[in-house]
Amino acid sequence: VPLPNENPKDPRRRKRQAKRSERAIQYLSPDFMAVHPIHHDQPEEDVLLLDLCFMSQTAEATMHVPSYAEWLEEQDQTRAYEYFHKVIKILHWLHPSKGWVLKTPHHMEYLSSLLKVFPNATLIETFRDPRKTLPSFCSMVAHARGMLSDEVDPIEIGRHWGRKVERMMDHVVQTRTSYGEDPFVSVSYHELVEDPMTQLQRVYEKAAVPFDENVKALAQEVVTSSPKNRFGRHLYQAESFGLSNEGIDERLKFYRALHSIPFE
Repeated sequence: VPLPNENPKDPRRRKRQAKRSERAIQYLSPDFMAVHPIHHDQPEEDVLLLDLCFMSQTAEATMHVPSYAEWLEEQDQTRAYEYFHKVIKILHWLHPSKGWVLKTPHHMEYLSSLLKVFPNATLIETFRDPRKTLPSFCSMVAHARGMLSDEVDPIEIGRHWGRKVERMMDHVVQTRTSYGEDPFVSVSYHELVEDPMTQLQRVYEKAAVPFDENVKALAQEVVTSSPKNRFGRHLYQAESFGLSNEGIDERLKFYRALHSIPFE
């Protein structure tokens, strides 16, 4: 969206701002790019659009705000997703497209609200061993909070997000029960890493989008240019956040059973 008094066809001011923001993040948290790569000219999680109506998980992922997190869970998210839809319509008006790809864990917690506003959405649910995903997510939160806070409590992060992730996954299961399997396509992390093109084709077919040779070539270009650990390795341990494999297994066994997720 153009800045005030900016020529829509000349986005240099916005690009300069985006580059400065990218450099600021790298300065504040040098390891963050290994956890969650960010580029000024590439897509980012759409939870940032939900920030515009002050109803998103961004606040509790970047700050210790338990009262806000508790308040947010009690709100009807329909209004937030309606505003979110309006913002996407504005972006679509400026950059017409045949479809939009949204991506953020925030949606897991409010899928029923999302489907009220986007009834024809195809929901791509990726899954992996919770022993890996939960500590990894806590590590990302710790890095994000470190940019804004002088004190970061990893035990509090593990306690808060352990409960939160259980809530999010439980809502996914409830939504699948209420809406049926039709909107969903499930993608195993291991199958995605082993054969990304096959999994991508499954998603395209589910969404009724042509998977032609041009799409295949573009997708292969992304795979080739995105080697694992290109920004460094993301290192984390469950114990750093007061978590244990046994505790994670007990808390999220229902989700492991749903997808028959193997232990890593």
